[in-house]
Amino acid sequence: MKLSIILVNYKTKNLLQNCIKSIKSKYSYEIIVLNNSPEENLVSIRKINHRVKIIENKENIGFAKACNKGVDKAKGEYVMLLGTDTIILNNSIDKLILFLEKNKDYCVVSPQLLNKDKTIQNSLREFPTLHNVFMEFIKRGSYKIDIKFHERSKEVIQPQATCILIRKELPEIYGLFDERFPLYFNDVDFFKKLSVNHIKTYYLVSAKVIHLYGKSTKTLNSIQRHYLLYTGYFRYIRKWGAS
Repeated sequence: MKLSIILVNYKTKNLLQNCIKSIKSKYSYEIIVLNNSPEENLVSIRKINHRVKIIENKENIGFAKACNKGVDKAKGEYVMLLGTDTIILNNSIDKLILFLEKNKDYCVVSPQLLNKDKTIQNSLREFPTLHNVFMEFIKRGSYKIDIKFHERSKEVIQPQATCILIRKELPEIYGLFDERFPLYFNDVDFFKKLSVNHIKTYYLVSAKVIHLYGKSTKTLNSIQRHYLLYTGYFRYIRKWGAS
């Protein structure tokens, strides 16, 4: 099998349905849905695409742990981590696969993320430090890369993991997500690990995915979101340092 697509559901059934409807590829693939909200019945999802396999978790085990579980079950040569709040455009999956097929020195490729109105979404980052996070907090700077640098394909260090395609051997060698980061900063930590090990990532603008930013975390209240965000950030700083 060429591709395994991993989706984690937590109270996002409607988003999940629309996402799966947008999945198309000429390659052989499977869709693995990790259901972190057992009260939601996802059986009808299989009617949308017969390739869907649902793994039911008895409770919300967190995004990172669910992704790791999905990758362990994956049979594909490549693994795509995909948010339920996404819509894949045109032949974007095939473009991502073709890029890794032709460019063996890269192990990860991400598409250009778009807003609902198809304007470019800011999805590229520097690694966070105490300085650049503080500058963002006071609105004098940011660890986010300026939107004008999102218009061309290039090597990058940290795209958002809303949609990334990776070689299957990558998590087999280095692991995927550190489960101490259940929701936020697990992708930042992952790309930092890749950077330290000189693993290359590419941003491919010909592959395009609409990201309905924030829709998949609407079920969290403001206190929960900020708690998970800031605890993730400080765990990252403790692990990798402040600079």
